[in-house]
Amino acid sequence: MDRETLRRAAVATALVLLIGLAFVWSYVGALHEPKFHGVELAVAGPAALAQRLDASQAFTVTRVPTRTAAVRRIDRRKAFGGVVATSSGFEVLTAQAAGVSVATGLETDLPAALRAAAARGARITVTDVRPLPHVDSRGITPFYLAVGLVVAGYLGAAFLGLVFGTKPHGRRVWWRLLATGVIAVLMGLLSVALVHAIGPLRGHFPALALAGILVCFAVGNLAVGLQAALGVLGTGTAILLFVVLGNPSSGGPFSTELLPGFWRTIGPWLPTGAGVDLIRNIAYFDGHATGRPIVVLLGWMVLGILLAALFARVRPLGLGMKADHELETAQAEAMSAAATG
Repeated sequence: MDRETLRRAAVATALVLLIGLAFVWSYVGALHEPKFHGVELAVAGPAALAQRLDASQAFTVTRVPTRTAAVRRIDRRKAFGGVVATSSGFEVLTAQAAGVSVATGLETDLPAALRAAAARGARITVTDVRPLPHVDSRGITPFYLAVGLVVAGYLGAAFLGLVFGTKPHGRRVWWRLLATGVIAVLMGLLSVALVHAIGPLRGHFPALALAGILVCFAVGNLAVGLQAALGVLGTGTAILLFVVLGNPSSGGPFSTELLPGFWRTIGPWLPTGAGVDLIRNIAYFDGHATGRPIVVLLGWMVLGILLAALFARVRPLGLGMKADHELETAQAEAMSAAATG
């Protein structure tokens, strides 16, 4: 066994260990102890009540004049829930569609906090102002739809690399990006159609299909760009971004506001988290608050295109696949033979 083969075996082993250990660290670190961090609340009631709730690190409170205004903030994705002072006590507003984990926590924790501040005998009710469809009572469909689109995006780039070489050269990089676009269009249309056929999501088909295309295309472009820049290590980097870091921080298993600081910070800015937010807000909130996730996904897509274009004619910084090395050698020999012939 020659030195080059040993080097490649060592790099491959190290990459597998790195991804596996990172997977354990990220999922366990993010999801082992969910608790509230600055959950946005709309409070229609006395200033003292708002100050009391805002004093806790669990909540970030915005005072509003009426119940209608509180519901509007929830509908527009500016708050996860609310508290309304009534003549007989308090009404707690939740939104299961915004995240079951947060809504369940609000339903449990807020009444206990309010009883400590309320007069004896005060009545506390809980109202879900944005319920989930009965066919998806856990609200998992946007998360798994986004994950499926992300997986298709980077697997498409990986499979194209296996068939045609990990490193796209010259003008071929544009054909590679076009191929990821075709995969994205088909995946966006078919995956949303499949979810509609199964039943958890109804309506908004054009908007959801466009969202699916954007998610898959952004991920595919970025994976191609990473492969162009890093060779086979680019595929590993894509897995780290999309699976190891992206899934637990996406707000799917637990809402982002329940995660520790690192995952809470990165989640909305990674493709998976942006995809979950975009699909959830289209499906359950009539398209409100879709601007940020769209911009995030477009940013990753443009980054992928720039990386692919920048490294189209240079050797990748990372480890190339054996097939890529053999292809480069064959091309160099053919050019040499043509020059001497």
